[in-house]
Amino acid sequence: MTEPASDLQLAALTNLGLMYAQGQGVEQDFGRALDCYRQAAEHGVPQAQSNLAVMYAHGQGVAQDFAQAHKWYRAAAEQGLPYAQTNLAVMYANGQGTARDYQEALKWYQAAAEQGDTSAQRGLGVMYANGQGVAQDFGQALQCYQSGAAAGDAAAQYGMGVMYANGHGVPQDLPQACHWYQLAATQNHLHALFNLGFLYSNGHGMGPDRAKALDCYERAAALGDAAAQYNLGVLYSSGQGVDLSPEKALHWYQKAADQGDAAAQFNLGLMYATGQGVAQDDAAALAWYQLAAAQGDAQAQYNLGVMIANGQGTLASRTVAMQWLQLAADQGDALAWYNLGALYQEGADQAPDYQRALQCYRKAAQGGQADAQSALGWLYANGMGVLQDFVRAHMWFNVGAVSGHAQAASGREFVAQQMAPVQIAQAQDMARKCIQEQFAGFD
Repeated sequence: MTEPASDLQLAALTNLGLMYAQGQGVEQDFGRALDCYRQAAEHGVPQAQSNLAVMYAHGQGVAQDFAQAHKWYRAAAEQGLPYAQTNLAVMYANGQGTARDYQEALKWYQAAAEQGDTSAQRGLGVMYANGQGVAQDFGQALQCYQSGAAAGDAAAQYGMGVMYANGHGVPQDLPQACHWYQLAATQNHLHALFNLGFLYSNGHGMGPDRAKALDCYERAAALGDAAAQYNLGVLYSSGQGVDLSPEKALHWYQKAADQGDAAAQFNLGLMYATGQGVAQDDAAALAWYQLAAAQGDAQAQYNLGVMIANGQGTLASRTVAMQWLQLAADQGDALAWYNLGALYQEGADQAPDYQRALQCYRKAAQGGQADAQSALGWLYANGMGVLQDFVRAHMWFNVGAVSGHAQAASGREFVAQQMAPVQIAQAQDMARKCIQEQFAGFD
């Protein structure tokens, strides 16, 4: 009959697991570490249970399994281990290995925070700041962040910076925000580096300092922060505080785009389309626009629609082009509405649809698009898709002419020759009201 393991043996197993996991005095071996931890964990050793949870959470020596990680963190947490309590709270807050439950997350954060766990204090601050599992309370959030920040927790220091930057729980104080961001940045906290770079770049809190902004963005970018990589691309493409360098802009946009940043993907597409910092390549531009467009970027959807309509980098397809233009138009892009109208009016591989063209031009015209205002004028003037109406035609030509549109001015002269003075006066009055009321209610 096997005798039960003693506390000393279980402690030794746990320590042996740690040595295998970290490669201390032995070759690193996650499989053996897992075996040691499991034996001790099944005998109720909280540190072994927590370490076993870590291995399941990160897929070390075993397939990643958040449900198992949750099970073992819970076992250790219920025995009062603060590290396990904090990680259990994180899993409840994120819905990893269990259903998302902010009340449970709050409970375990509080348990760990009461034992002085700085990560738990910071996590508790996040929950109070966001009103997760508890009524939003910036004052309580600030207190939680202060405890963690004083203990040197970078994320808590970052949280303090956010509170001061936004005036949450304290009067807005950008120099104080910078102070806390700087403390977190010294520990290479990505978001703190990015926010500090933003403050330096825009002069908030301490006056503009492009060199320091560049340093912060470069440090964050080197650590893999996509937003910082994108901002570096913007700086180098515009020459703000740095020497203008399309090549460096392309490099940083590529880094951010490879991480799925839609704005970087769009800008990369634009650089390939125009040949900035790289050889002009319609196919590459199209590919990057497609990635950004698939994420809902309206500019990318518009550019993609135009390229496909014109057969740039791909075979021309009116149908596919219209699908992308419609997506951009539905997000309020006036140019997309105009181009949709033009495609409906042209017809190309099918009969022109003047009524649909009219609807699209109206949307674009009401969005202030001068080409659409002129096009709408011609449809009314010629009775295409609508009853002929010289008064409305003159009104839209007038509106477009105010924007300096030459064809709108010509159209206004054309229809004026066929109108009575009273009709011209009516159209001019309608145009004035249309502009004053920013096109609201005018078709």
